[in-house]
Amino acid sequence: MSTPSTISLPGPQIPAWLKHSLLCAAVFFVCWGGMIAYWRMQPNAPDTTELLFYLFALPAALLLAFWAGSKAIASRASAPAAKPKAQSDQAGTAPPQTPPLAILAAALRLPHGASVDELAHAIASNKARTELDRDLIDEDGFPVMTARSPDAGDDMLREEADEWLGRNGMRDLRFSEEQWRALTLASAVTSDLVMRATEELVSSDGRAPMLQLMPLLPADWSSDQRRAASLWLRYTASQYGWPFERVSVPVDTMADAAQATPTAVFARLGQSAADTEPILALVVACASHIGQQTVDDWAARGMLFTSSQPHGLIPGEGAAGLLVANLALAKPIESMAYVLIDRLAEARLEASADEIRRVDAAVLGNLVETACRHAPIGLKDVAMVIGDAGHRPNRVLELMGFVAASTPQLDASDDVMRVGLASGTCGAVPFLAGLALARYCSLDLEASVLFVSNEDAYQRCVGVVRSALSLPAW
Repeated sequence: MSTPSTISLPGPQIPAWLKHSLLCAAVFFVCWGGMIAYWRMQPNAPDTTELLFYLFALPAALLLAFWAGSKAIASRASAPAAKPKAQSDQAGTAPPQTPPLAILAAALRLPHGASVDELAHAIASNKARTELDRDLIDEDGFPVMTARSPDAGDDMLREEADEWLGRNGMRDLRFSEEQWRALTLASAVTSDLVMRATEELVSSDGRAPMLQLMPLLPADWSSDQRRAASLWLRYTASQYGWPFERVSVPVDTMADAAQATPTAVFARLGQSAADTEPILALVVACASHIGQQTVDDWAARGMLFTSSQPHGLIPGEGAAGLLVANLALAKPIESMAYVLIDRLAEARLEASADEIRRVDAAVLGNLVETACRHAPIGLKDVAMVIGDAGHRPNRVLELMGFVAASTPQLDASDDVMRVGLASGTCGAVPFLAGLALARYCSLDLEASVLFVSNEDAYQRCVGVVRSALSLPAW
């Protein structure tokens, strides 16, 4: 019989003030303890000058030297490299100024929040954590860490969707249990956002702007499954008040997974940001890896998080959605609190972050400078940082390295939130959920919030979410 292995849980971060207090105590303890032991072995008692120097001046000098050295190391780590190892916007070239997009509303279904405010409070109170799963086990027969959503098992919706597939010639299409869970969560998010949009944007006589539905589905779904899921979400939108003929789904996002990524979708919407005609899009991401098949596959490939594989992935699930518009549509709406999101700054690492222990924070530093010029804001104006990073140490060190060096006004414990720690691994969901959380924090603080995406092995992305009160005249 195997001996149960101890699984290392990603624990809460030690507050900065506590770490500094412990360091000061340790320095004074060593200095005082050493000198007292030395003086006890000497025949003569120390004079006043020696007491002041060794008990106070020396510890203070050591703490000052440590503080100055750590600042120098952090600044050097975040300085732009002479030859950047990523392809990104040129830091010395001012990007063309373009109007931002508006995020009108957001919705979530995550393991620790059925709404954005629930998720924000769970993360702030350190309750948004992965847990040992009640059903899934690893190859040794022990429970695995997962982020399981309580909203993913809706049998009535599944029966309705199955019947709808049959009526529309897709009866033979087979979704796995994990795909049904993802589709259930996406349907809930879509209905939430469509009901909100219908209240504000559909007139009493049924007139409505064209709604572009952009589903971000997992890359391993087949083209037939992607098409069926997209059409089902379109049908869901029509069932919650939006005229069916006024909902469109871009064909390429249904068929091509490369076109259905957050950065590709926002780049596409950004191209039409300056249009004088109203532009409205519903971007929704969903994924689920809560299944024994995924656990077995990840374990066989050495990708599963365990006590012996702390850099592995934690299976998660969820859905997140954003209602995005151009300013031509957003400005006349007085009853919806919206924020602005400026053009995203992107880079692609040359080497996979999974193959190195720590990624250079300079890449994020360059992207943040570019994103702030897009806004435009200064780093001193940033009130919070929201990231999609999870539990993996090198992603956390990369994010925190940038925060410590570039935004000294922020506290790493209180002013940085990581969505991936609450959601586990679930495709594009943490990215959209991070933007939803950035919207919530920007509205709450009436300030600018940085969104930083560094969970992907190669892709790095930074955007500024800011209050609509900062909107210039376009």
